[in-house]
Amino acid sequence: CVIGIRGRGGSLARGFAALPNAQVTHLCDVNEPLLEPFGLEIAEIQKSRPKLITDLRRALDDKSIDAIVVGTPDHWHALATIWGCQAGKHVYVEKPISNNVFEGWQMLAAARKYNRVVQVGTQSRS
Repeated sequence: CVIGIRGRGGSLARGFAALPNAQVTHLCDVNEPLLEPFGLEIAEIQKSRPKLITDLRRALDDKSIDAIVVGTPDHWHALATIWGCQAGKHVYVEKPISNNVFEGWQMLAAARKYNRVVQVGTQSRS
């Protein structure tokens, strides 16, 4: 599930949809009018239509989702990552990883506690 579909999140969704061993099964964004056209764009790339949701918590509740991609505004990166780990999802989160060192330590603790893989993306340096 790609969470946040504008800017970097949209680029990540397109990139993951184009990978042969990945599938974007869900798109999540609070800006509902953007979801339908972007969902159609992703469907053309991967030949299957993702489910569209507006609430991150619904993505975390969905047991069919293996991993989340956090492409939200920066202030959501830490919390979405922690919640993702708690929900049993692996997480790919864009930079900046957090707004402060404390948030970063909490993200690390969640990844370790819930045995989740967390990858931080720094665009061409991932």
